[in-house]
Amino acid sequence: MKIRTGYVSFFLLLIGFPYLTNAQDSLASKEAFHARHTVFAGFQIPLSYTAGYRFQFSRRLSVQAQGGLIAAPFDRYTLKLLEGFGLDPNLSRVIDRSFRGGSSASLGVTIHANSPWYGTLFGQYVHFSAGPITPADGLGVYFNRDLSGFGLLDSPAFVFNLQTNLWITGIRLGRSFRFGNSRFGLNTELSLGKIVTTQNTFSSNRSAIDGLGITQRLYAGLNEEIDTKLRQHGFLPTLNVLLTYRLR
Repeated sequence: MKIRTGYVSFFLLLIGFPYLTNAQDSLASKEAFHARHTVFAGFQIPLSYTAGYRFQFSRRLSVQAQGGLIAAPFDRYTLKLLEGFGLDPNLSRVIDRSFRGGSSASLGVTIHANSPWYGTLFGQYVHFSAGPITPADGLGVYFNRDLSGFGLLDSPAFVFNLQTNLWITGIRLGRSFRFGNSRFGLNTELSLGKIVTTQNTFSSNRSAIDGLGITQRLYAGLNEEIDTKLRQHGFLPTLNVLLTYRLR
């Protein structure tokens, strides 16, 4: 409940941004506004390396698109963060042990105050690729138990890969810093995202076994179990540090 209350408070702060700067608006420059194009690159800690583009088409509004690469060391920190919000450690262990890589894509709409401060509403897609995992891993997630010591269930003769797609929505509060008259700058942001839905797919090294009804039911059950756990405990706060370059 405290997490949800903080999430709502953060959202209200973002919505109230333009009103907090009314006093500064009266002192705003009357010069005509010129569209701004900015590229940026940096880190979303503890999620990914990221790069993107922002187009500010008015004094108050801009849109942005960015992509990210999830690799060491962020893969481990992300899972530990989700564990802090209650994610089942057994599921976290399975994903961590088999993690291969990940990527992300994000779109956002930003509200600019008449100051260096801004707030962003964003949607994000995250893809995790993991594998191989054994039946013991899968059944352990399903039954919330560590079954890695169960002989044949933990055999490498039959393994399957897990692909997880996450859809996240959230808000960011940021501040920009200019390096004098340089085109370069630095943006720092606090972000809070919430996993709203997931899609988890499985494929094994035995296509004949994949086609069995019992296997398909197991896959469906695992998808539902992982989806439920990730949505229930899927809060992702990040600290974003971005080097920016204004094209014009």
